[in-house]
Amino acid sequence: MIKEKFHLGQDAIPLDLADIDFECLPEIKEAMLARAEMGEYSYTSVTDDFYEAVIAWNKRRFNLELEKDWIRLTFGTVSTLHYIVQAFTKENESVLINTPAYAPFAEAIENNNRQLCCSPLIRKDNRYDLDFENIEHQMQTKSVKVFIFCSPQNPSGRVWSKVELEKIAELCLKYDVLLVCDEIHRDILFERESFSSIFNAHADIAQNCILCLSPNKAFNLGGLKVSYVAIPNEKIRETLYQQLTKNAITSPHVFAVPAVISAYQHGEQWLDELTAYMQSNFEIFYDFVEKNMPKIKVMEADSSFLAWLDISELFSDEVDMTAFFTQARLTTVPGSYFVQDGEGFVRLNLAITKNMLQEVLNRMRESYEQWERS
Repeated sequence: MIKEKFHLGQDAIPLDLADIDFECLPEIKEAMLARAEMGEYSYTSVTDDFYEAVIAWNKRRFNLELEKDWIRLTFGTVSTLHYIVQAFTKENESVLINTPAYAPFAEAIENNNRQLCCSPLIRKDNRYDLDFENIEHQMQTKSVKVFIFCSPQNPSGRVWSKVELEKIAELCLKYDVLLVCDEIHRDILFERESFSSIFNAHADIAQNCILCLSPNKAFNLGGLKVSYVAIPNEKIRETLYQQLTKNAITSPHVFAVPAVISAYQHGEQWLDELTAYMQSNFEIFYDFVEKNMPKIKVMEADSSFLAWLDISELFSDEVDMTAFFTQARLTTVPGSYFVQDGEGFVRLNLAITKNMLQEVLNRMRESYEQWERS
């Protein structure tokens, strides 16, 4: 535990893990209790109800048309990325990501003895932009085979426009790069109409893309390791399925199917209310930091519940940054975790109650004032 590692004490507030500090949807709990009361926990299968719930949710929320044959339940997006890298690349072949990036993206590449290629995002007006010239250069010069692309982006919460997604799709098609699009942060959107799924952004990309999806972030199901992929291209689909079978990824978690069905059948209003709460938390956080801690810059987010802070004006190195948050008794994720191009940043989880958020801000302000006086 980070608390013990940094001797923060039992009153430390954990803001490091990317999950929500609220009970999950009551109907999910009821569905899992009902399944538990059956008294047997043998191998299970994916039912038609699961596919129907997934297809209906994607159509209703994102105007995304999926077909049953495209969908495969998997055991968490991170492990799925490992299997994708294994299935579609050979050792020493190149896989591209944008940075800063969620560290397990890089681990899925390097732990499988592939070459990690990084295309840094461009910071502009407190937001990130894609560097299309650099992305194309990487694809041209590094013989990139797979591009793992995060939409919305983690850690910044940036939602890419349809025009930006079209350009990504065109580059992947031009250089015959398999696009692996991680959209697991899409459920919590501050403006839902701003988001486009990659499948809807370009007419041809679906035939050269693996779409990674999951209810885990929005519905607090991380411990179930439940995710799914959508793959329209039959050849790509069968190649991945063979890799999953090779790794004995066959029968789903006994609680995964009822949890997903309940989330997608009953979770709409609950999720809308949660999203409004998260957006309010961001607004409170932005305003307080801007007023009371002007040397800390909060990147503008379009989605999720993760705040990405530029603290480089306040601290010259990560040692001081760690000391700052240790003094405030807050656990955070330093920018160095995010592969590269995260130096001088820190990520905080704002999926907490308003009372807890105010306590976080008060602790940050107290620590900030002490650092400014020192």
